[in-house]
Amino acid sequence: MHSALTPDLLGTFLSLRKRLLSTISRLVHSHAIAEDLAQDTFVRLWERRATPIDPGHLQNYVLRTGRNLAIDFRRRERIAPFVHGIEHLDFIADHTPSPEDAAIGKQKLLTLSAAIEALPPRARQVFVMARIDGLTYVEIGKKLGISPKTVFSHMVSALEKLDSSCLADSRE
Repeated sequence: MHSALTPDLLGTFLSLRKRLLSTISRLVHSHAIAEDLAQDTFVRLWERRATPIDPGHLQNYVLRTGRNLAIDFRRRERIAPFVHGIEHLDFIADHTPSPEDAAIGKQKLLTLSAAIEALPPRARQVFVMARIDGLTYVEIGKKLGISPKTVFSHMVSALEKLDSSCLADSRE
């Protein structure tokens, strides 16, 4: 009996790699997972390189180790299925805002609400109709009896005032 420390281990593993991948792949139904398990097979063999192995059984030892790792993988997969891909993680993630985020959001909402209330009446009316009610400038103009250009001017004025008041508040 020889120790698996001899160069036979690497040479044998490399010569059996394709066969090992094929065997593992049939068991796990995934080439990527088979690649990982083949790598794990070599690591497992390398960790046990001091174990005495009959050179005549080295090939079977390599293949059996890979097959056992594949079987273990399938067993673990049945017990606790692995989520392939991150697109499924949305169902797991908790999208509830933290208490800090909720407090910050509430403060921002209060600041914005106060800034909207501080707008001149016509600018506030145009802003609410456009941004809250979703009306176009033409529709707002018809409802208020003013031209769409005047609506646009009121909207620009409202947005500038809101922008400056919200920026001033965030600096404090």
